[in-house]
Amino acid sequence: MNPDPNEKDMIGDLLDDSFENVAKIKKTYISNRPSTIQINQTQNQSPIYCPKVYSPQVQQKSNSYDLDLRLTKVPVQQSAPNSALKPKSYVGLTQFIPDNETSLEGDLISKCKDQNGARNIQQAFEAGSQAIKEQIFNKLEKGLLSLSKDVFGNYVIQNLLEFGTPLQQQKILIILQTHSQQLAFHQYGCRVLQKLFQNAYNTPDFPILFDSIKSKVREMVIDQHGNHVVQKLIQLMESKISLWVLDGIEGQINKLVLNSFGCRIIQKAVSISNNYPERQNQIYIEIMNLIYELCISQYGNYIIQQLLKDGPIHIKNQIQQIIMEKLEDYSLNKFGSNVVDCAIKFSNNQFKLKIMELLLSQKNQQVLFVRLSTNAYGNYVVQNFLKFSDSEIQKELYYKITNNQQLLQEIQQYKFGQFVYQMLTQKLELETFNL
Repeated sequence: MNPDPNEKDMIGDLLDDSFENVAKIKKTYISNRPSTIQINQTQNQSPIYCPKVYSPQVQQKSNSYDLDLRLTKVPVQQSAPNSALKPKSYVGLTQFIPDNETSLEGDLISKCKDQNGARNIQQAFEAGSQAIKEQIFNKLEKGLLSLSKDVFGNYVIQNLLEFGTPLQQQKILIILQTHSQQLAFHQYGCRVLQKLFQNAYNTPDFPILFDSIKSKVREMVIDQHGNHVVQKLIQLMESKISLWVLDGIEGQINKLVLNSFGCRIIQKAVSISNNYPERQNQIYIEIMNLIYELCISQYGNYIIQQLLKDGPIHIKNQIQQIIMEKLEDYSLNKFGSNVVDCAIKFSNNQFKLKIMELLLSQKNQQVLFVRLSTNAYGNYVVQNFLKFSDSEIQKELYYKITNNQQLLQEIQQYKFGQFVYQMLTQKLELETFNL
């Protein structure tokens, strides 16, 4: 297909900075423009009227023609043909002034679903007089549920719960209480429900609100939104926690350990179950049945670390025994190495001596110490062992390593091994050993 010569000339002229081609460019441009009669005929068509759109969820399918004028409800009369190229603007929206009640006219529920509108209404409610607060609340009362589930509106409802009068807060609680289960599993509604629980705590309304979602605790603890409500309840009721948390997690530990929020629930449940030894022991059994998977799990490894720090002695001993069995595998794993580090840090010398024996053992014609020292994760295990062991263990390991020059040469050949070598040979360590 042959290109249009006029088009080629025009492109070439546009790339030419000389003034000699200006007339030629202008001539070509004028030839492509519609006539004045055509423009006038287009402008004489009936103007398009559209209501204000405040919510980003609502999309107008009509033309974006003269958007600024439509937002201010000014009829379109005449405008340039390229007015559709203007960027969207909300300059025409009424600004909210706390001392001016007339700025609160219109559909406030729709305005709350716009980012700027929601922010301005919050400012108006927070800083406004009692009359303005009453006016805003009365206009929003019918839309409390829909706003609670809106990306911007939920902040307005939280603002009402924080700065509203006791009567207004009570009305919100009564209206939303019947929808508490729906809010608990919603991305934005769960935030409003947490605020409701916070406001109602230590009042007669709290038990009523809690009973409305108590039957759904088992589903909430494994839900990405509902678990935040459970965590808020645990935070509020920690001093007088009941068995409802343990009821929620028993029998589904294997589901909770698959994500971060489930693991947080387990960690809190373990820490508050000290008053219920039988129930706590049941949780330990479920955890220990998954011990091998949890040690190398992205989130589950934190549960094992918590047990190594604060768990009962018999649980710590079981975990330490498993770590010694899987020392190499866990030390070479990104998440497992964290468990090994924690076990070394919170263990006695007897466990550390066994770890040292394993480090100096030979497997597949290579000493485990070298294998770990030259690994991206294993080198931290070796460094932490040297850091958290007492001076006698450090001294013994130092002598056994430095007396074998072959081991030192092997670890120096690798990037990560050099970190261990520097720690072994640095002057501070030599002074510690009194050599």
